[in-house]
Amino acid sequence: MKILANTFKKYPNSLDLARLRFEYGKYIPFDDYHHQAAKDYFNLQMQFDVSGEKIHSDFVKYMTTTQGRIQLDDETLVRLSVVFAANGFENNAVYIINNMIRKECELPEFIDALVAIINYLEEKGAGKKTASYKNYLKWHYPDHEMTQYILSRGKETG
Repeated sequence: MKILANTFKKYPNSLDLARLRFEYGKYIPFDDYHHQAAKDYFNLQMQFDVSGEKIHSDFVKYMTTTQGRIQLDDETLVRLSVVFAANGFENNAVYIINNMIRKECELPEFIDALVAIINYLEEKGAGKKTASYKNYLKWHYPDHEMTQYILSRGKETG
């Protein structure tokens, strides 16, 4: 893993090398090298527009291998939650978003995650589940244009 990590530093945009590091990481699931490899791999997947299904499948592998002991940075998790919500992987999107809410995440990108899950739930016809996410937007990002848009949209249909 150390050799792969050093090689990755020389070729930081190699998705194949990132995947190889990620795959080998399963043999040392609780090591920092594995978590760093997963972070690099997920970020490159999102950068190269890998399918949401593939990203989700790899995330499930990561969660299973680490027995739920996720050690990814908030930025990566927020970006993953957007991908999951946009691709209909509600459980993992909600899991990450709810954890970010508990941590009082203040990343500007978190708005994207909240909007993605609200849109997904409304499209699915589960609009009632969106109330807490809309309230979070209203109280934490009151002046953001997406907050205004989401809240005004609710008035039109409700």
